[in-house]
Amino acid sequence: MALALCAAQPACAQAQDDAGRFVEAAYASALFQERISRLVAAKDPRPGIKALAARVRDFRAAQLPALGRLAAVVGVEVRDTLDLELRSIIENIEPLDYLALSRRYAEAESQALDKEIAAYELAARSGSQEVRDYAAATLERLRGFGKEARDELAAAGP
Repeated sequence: MALALCAAQPACAQAQDDAGRFVEAAYASALFQERISRLVAAKDPRPGIKALAARVRDFRAAQLPALGRLAAVVGVEVRDTLDLELRSIIENIEPLDYLALSRRYAEAESQALDKEIAAYELAARSGSQEVRDYAAATLERLRGFGKEARDELAAAGP
């Protein structure tokens, strides 16, 4: 009933579309970061990178089901597949070791988190109430990971 009422109102329909796009993008980003972090945590990078990767992996593994439930609430379907660009990044990281692995992971994680934080900040100010609440509750954790990733990138830099 609420969706039928929403469809009749253009602003409400736009909010639903925005919520759906946010959840789809958030899920894809979380899935990418979970996979890349799992890969790096299982290897032998710098100790700070290994610890960060393990924390991000664990957070994302718990976050993915929550995002799946949020997707159901806003009426979108999420998939456990990554686009070609993200798969390519993971494939390019796989053969790396120690310092190269550490640098590339910190770089990829920093970039992904910067984009993700911007999307979460926007979602926390607009969209459906469920999405605003979720984004607001998650933002500080993402900012913390972003700071750690930038710090590790600086430490592993040339």
